[in-house]
Amino acid sequence: MATAFSAPVAAQKTNFGAVVEVNRLLTEVRVVDRDDLPVPDLRPDEFEVSIDGDPVEVESVTWVPASAEVAVSAKTQAAGDDQEAWVSRAAPEGRLIILVFQTDMALRHSRTAGLIKTAPLAADFVDNLGPDDKVAVFVFGTHLELRSDFTADHQAIAEAVQVQEILGGEQAQSDTGTPSLIESFDFAAARDAADMSSAFEVIARSLENIPGAKSLVFFGFGLGRMSAGQRITVGDGYDRTIQALANARCSVFSVDLTEADYHSLEHGQRKISDDTGGLYIKTFHFPEIAMQRLVRVISSYYELSIVPPPDLAESFKIKVKVTRPGTTVYVRQNHPSK
Repeated sequence: MATAFSAPVAAQKTNFGAVVEVNRLLTEVRVVDRDDLPVPDLRPDEFEVSIDGDPVEVESVTWVPASAEVAVSAKTQAAGDDQEAWVSRAAPEGRLIILVFQTDMALRHSRTAGLIKTAPLAADFVDNLGPDDKVAVFVFGTHLELRSDFTADHQAIAEAVQVQEILGGEQAQSDTGTPSLIESFDFAAARDAADMSSAFEVIARSLENIPGAKSLVFFGFGLGRMSAGQRITVGDGYDRTIQALANARCSVFSVDLTEADYHSLEHGQRKISDDTGGLYIKTFHFPEIAMQRLVRVISSYYELSIVPPPDLAESFKIKVKVTRPGTTVYVRQNHPSK
């Protein structure tokens, strides 16, 4: 898979006030096996990375588990393997997870029934998060609403994602968590957001100044609109949205709640997940299995330290492959900024 984004080169400031450029790029990728379980023991030489088609060196890789439970499980799974691979493990870290619910104001059965079926699964998902995981909630109907700032109070979030609360809850007006979205959230832009792409851009911009990787779980029924010739378009501002998500280090995991084997608007859901290094899943036939897959995929990631070419452009494309058989790589595929 490929990712294109504008990433700052790290810099260090000396005691004399000079800035010394440290020519390294950091990016995160998720690697799972055939059962969508984390692959925690990859070495730098098992990653093949290129920038704008030219091979580059992967200086180091660090596997970051989401919780102590995931770390212990992965270590047990790798028992007997070369323990040198475990030198580059990070300590378990709490995740920043954003839940976004899309509602259909026309109350179409295929969408509303899907929301009714999926909302309890979302509540169970929150109930089973680690104690250090923090969650924020947004709802998009005719416009975007911030329903809950980041919080580790998972019981409160589970209550906020019940169907009646999703359809009739109130917008958050004060900060309740650390980090907080309230100060950076553009309420005026949220009221003006007329489609999901615009809503995602508003969310991404509110996340840009919050450090670390983020996972946005999108419970929805579509992104884009039908145009002439039965063609699905995602809107003129889509590239801007993808760039904002890249700046925020945010991947989109689309949980399609539509009660159908296939529908036209799923194209947009698949696209934004592919472009941001996320996952697209359907909940029509086996919703519990779909949610279990989501849980496994977002349970860890690798942080890669890459040595870029000396003439690195402001916008570029990165391709990442893993040579180990039976693995799937999820990596951001942004478009260069205009």
